[in-house]
Amino acid sequence: MTGAVLVVDDDESLAENVAEILATLGVETAIARDRKAALALAAARDFDVALIDVRLPDGDGQSLLEPLRARSPFTQLVLVTGNATLEGAIAAVRGDAFAYVLKPVSPPDLLDTVRRALDQAGLYRERERLRLDLESSERRHRELVESVPAFVVALDERGKITTWNRELERVTGYGRGEKLGTDGSALLGADEHPRDLLVKAGGARKVRWSRAEVTGADGAPLVYAVGIDVTDEQEMLLRTLRAERLAAVGTLAAGLAHEVRNPLNSASLQLAVLERRLERGETGDKAIAVTRVIKGEIDRLDRLVKDFLAFAKPAPLDRRPVDVSALLGAVVELISPETEAAHVAVRMETAADLPAAAGDAERLRQVLLNLTRNAVEALHERGGTLTLRAAAAKGLLEIEVEDDGPGFPEELPVFDAFFTTKDQGTGLGLSLVHRIVADHGGTIRVASRPGRTCFTFTLPVFRDGQRAPPAVSARR
Repeated sequence: MTGAVLVVDDDESLAENVAEILATLGVETAIARDRKAALALAAARDFDVALIDVRLPDGDGQSLLEPLRARSPFTQLVLVTGNATLEGAIAAVRGDAFAYVLKPVSPPDLLDTVRRALDQAGLYRERERLRLDLESSERRHRELVESVPAFVVALDERGKITTWNRELERVTGYGRGEKLGTDGSALLGADEHPRDLLVKAGGARKVRWSRAEVTGADGAPLVYAVGIDVTDEQEMLLRTLRAERLAAVGTLAAGLAHEVRNPLNSASLQLAVLERRLERGETGDKAIAVTRVIKGEIDRLDRLVKDFLAFAKPAPLDRRPVDVSALLGAVVELISPETEAAHVAVRMETAADLPAAAGDAERLRQVLLNLTRNAVEALHERGGTLTLRAAAAKGLLEIEVEDDGPGFPEELPVFDAFFTTKDQGTGLGLSLVHRIVADHGGTIRVASRPGRTCFTFTLPVFRDGQRAPPAVSARR
């Protein structure tokens, strides 16, 4: 046991004997023979316990209780007297003395009393240390909350605001006195999407909140939230999106102008040929051949405009549960005349327990038609095999369209608008495929080498409980 004990007694030999007995506890001791010496020692150091004789040469020992307590509030004061009185006991209690001991006191009783007094002093000091640590922690917490360049708010278990930091005051114009105790549930919401933070002067700021639930000192749940003002970020994002859209429009316009010019030029030349032949009186097969060429170029223009409109202004998705196996079967049936003419064998590999996809059946049909027709065109010269697969993987549906054709270099930007390797292609088909898959929340990738080209795209699985009409058939 450690500590410091002050022995105040005018009997020098008795005081030294007491000090020697207390040394067995492992404590330091100091001896004072009167009130003046005791106060001087107490001013010089802090004692855990003071053993005070009631009768001292320069006054009553009980009068030391108040000044010693004032110097060290944790010192445990033990009064020692050889002549106990009721008045003295009452005074000791009023002076908040730890114990009132009668002489002669046996060493075991003395040691027991001092040991208990030392424990009490230790408890008081530990409590004070914890109190100071708590105050320091709270002060640092307040300083952090006030100095952080972000919004900090706290809600109690009823959703009432208990913290409203300086940054919130500065930006909103609302003082904490106006906000503390008001409902803050609508302020944070239930997700991390940016929400409006009303400003006193009018308008609002867009704020993204991160929240954490903790347990308060009283066991009640608390919600702390840190908010970041993303108003400028959102405006910058909108400006960037507008700029990207304008750039995309420019790219599309340039591509469209380039693609339109070729069939227009061809049609114009063919019209000039037709005009000369008619002037020469030529009719019949020669004139019909020219008109067929012109009609083909006009049809090409029509396809180009349709693809362009589908790419530039996509219609909103009609999300429903879609039977992917039925959808693949419908696509195989639709392209069967083309596959037979190109001598292409078609295989389907789908799992029996394939879940429904969450998507727009008509738009997904468009994706599969683009991919399968591209494969058939790649195989038209020598024939081959077209394989359609569908499987569930990692909570998604994975669909593959594979052919054993000649392939193409993987570095080609096949998903870029107006990129095509076909003489009569618009270059919008795979761009449109990429757009539709992305709109569904999926991804698409391609792997190609001679003998194998495989487009793989993913779709979200339809979850039970989603609000949607019953599953629709993929066939018409």
